[in-house]
Amino acid sequence: MKTLAVGCGGAGSNIVRRIDTECIRTALINTDSESDIPMVPDSIRGCKGDSSVGRALAEDYADRIDQLVHGYGNVIIAAGLGGGTGTGMAPLLAQRARAGGSRTVSVICVPMEFEGRGKKAYDSMRELIGYTDRTVQIGLDMVAAGSPASSFEEVIASADGTARDAICRIAEMMDGPFFSIFAEKVYTLNAVGGGKPEEKVPEAMKNPLFRSDPAYGKAVIHADRETYRFRKTISDEVCSMTGIIPEIIESGRAGTMVFIPVPYRP
Repeated sequence: MKTLAVGCGGAGSNIVRRIDTECIRTALINTDSESDIPMVPDSIRGCKGDSSVGRALAEDYADRIDQLVHGYGNVIIAAGLGGGTGTGMAPLLAQRARAGGSRTVSVICVPMEFEGRGKKAYDSMRELIGYTDRTVQIGLDMVAAGSPASSFEEVIASADGTARDAICRIAEMMDGPFFSIFAEKVYTLNAVGGGKPEEKVPEAMKNPLFRSDPAYGKAVIHADRETYRFRKTISDEVCSMTGIIPEIIESGRAGTMVFIPVPYRP
């Protein structure tokens, strides 16, 4: 089943632009010259933070969006929420992909508290969750907390890399029993650092990138070969810590990532 990753807006485009794997096709929807759907004159850049403009543009080009996502069994949408373009366009993109019969997953970044864009971001996220089968969210405040000495630009770059890796891992799993493994509606995630896997995986679950409770639902561990070798020990430790038995999946990708359920009710 073919998978399309769509970068929506400037932040989403930055995430998707550097994906380079044969199992994923990529596309960009933005208000710049690199957009696969030209929407505005070259002299105009962005929506000036106005998400209603982003939404209106997506509505104006809904037919072109339908053509873009047509024929893909899986559509993964990447966006940074809180601005104008991605915030306004991403929900409609998800709606059109689902209406076309695609399974949809969104991978989104939400802004830092000091930016003052939280309400706009979470309003868009709630709408987006309603149109996607699963959502993975990355809170920039939590990324910054994990590396307090980093500059704002370094935090953004780290979040982009995490989102990009998550998209590749999700695409790897979507042709299998993805939705039975990812049984909850919304997840956050954390990368596992170096060290002993049986110690580092539980540590990653204790410090997720978004405030969540692993015991809320089933955690999914997308494990490299080294980590997978210790799956029994890891499972026992996680079960002792949270009361749940995690789903541990072996991946050919380097590194290990833990997907942690976030309580969500519509």
